[in-house]
Amino acid sequence: MPVALLLVDALSPVYVAAGALPAVQSHGRAGFAGPLANMYAYRGIEATLFTGRFPDEHGIWGEFRPAPAARPDRLRDRLAGLMIRVGDTLPSDRLRLDVRYVVARLLQPGHLSMGHLIPAGLLRSFQSSTEAPLWEPGSAGPAVTLFDELRAAGLPYEVVVHPLVRHDGEIPSAVAARARRGDLPAFWYIKFSALDALGHEHGPDPERLAPALAALNGQLERTIAALRAAYGEALDIVVVSDHGMSAVERALDVRPALRATGLQPGRDYLYFLDSTTVRIWCDDPGTCAQLAEALAALPGLRPLDPLARARARIPDDESTGDLLFALDEGAVVFPDFFRRQTRPKGMHGYARVASAAGLPYLAVEPSIAGLLPQGDTLTHADLWAAMRARLGLGAPAAREELRCTSLR
Repeated sequence: MPVALLLVDALSPVYVAAGALPAVQSHGRAGFAGPLANMYAYRGIEATLFTGRFPDEHGIWGEFRPAPAARPDRLRDRLAGLMIRVGDTLPSDRLRLDVRYVVARLLQPGHLSMGHLIPAGLLRSFQSSTEAPLWEPGSAGPAVTLFDELRAAGLPYEVVVHPLVRHDGEIPSAVAARARRGDLPAFWYIKFSALDALGHEHGPDPERLAPALAALNGQLERTIAALRAAYGEALDIVVVSDHGMSAVERALDVRPALRATGLQPGRDYLYFLDSTTVRIWCDDPGTCAQLAEALAALPGLRPLDPLARARARIPDDESTGDLLFALDEGAVVFPDFFRRQTRPKGMHGYARVASAAGLPYLAVEPSIAGLLPQGDTLTHADLWAAMRARLGLGAPAAREELRCTSLR
């Protein structure tokens, strides 16, 4: 049976509960509609959705990881660093990001091209956690993706995501145009991206986001209608989010505590500031101990030792750092390596999520719902198993292999 996966980035259960997305609400009415388990990951969530494995197995977790130490020092890299340093003096994050985008296109194609504000002096210390989109061969390393299995089975698939479409408003017409060409795909991956940025800007407030939610609802309705026109009922449609959006109540600036140690980043240690996580790499045990003590004194930061990382199903390797600190839900690191100017009002990527707003959401019809485990919190890996079965690629995996990834 063909399957269409509609992933809505940062679709929160509170938007559906408020009646702002009737297309989603009605879609799951006869099957399953409700929250999924929180997954403590960034880039790794989609990797789990398409491999059925958690980050400690497929190895993809954050957006960035440390780069190999022995990278060649090229003239164009030095020129790029100089341009970024100049751009970082501009008065807004938007202008700083625009400079980095231009630099990446002109001087560093394929290198850290996504939006970030990693300090120029640390740029060469990091690389993207994945080098290719998950639908391309080998994108998840040794882990086998759903797309790998589709290729092996000779089943066609279609991907409708940015930048293949410029914005979400183009998705319904792009889907309809592809469906009219015939030779219908066995699997669609369609991603709506606009809601995530708006949730960061305004928080998970259905009233404040009402115009955007109304636009999204219309886009979902037209996309589903285009798919139904092509397949009739011979298609399973899944609506899911990678994560929700938690309301931000306070900010934590960790830079003064790091500076107070007297240690020099880039020389004594390396660090990365995600909005909800602080990662530190240090070769010297004494340096690590000094930094750990400095950060442990900050309210709302929790160190994650190897046991805590194992419980959260995240890698205990170089990607997560020698020191790893997670923030409590509702707090953000600010400034971080993505924002310097305006504190966000909504955030995701928490190790623990207690609010309904912060959880991911799933709406499926009975054909998929009947393959999902009953009586337990569902995970993205459960959805992978059900889709895989409907596509004829294999039976659902045993439940014990699909454990929840939330920290308890």
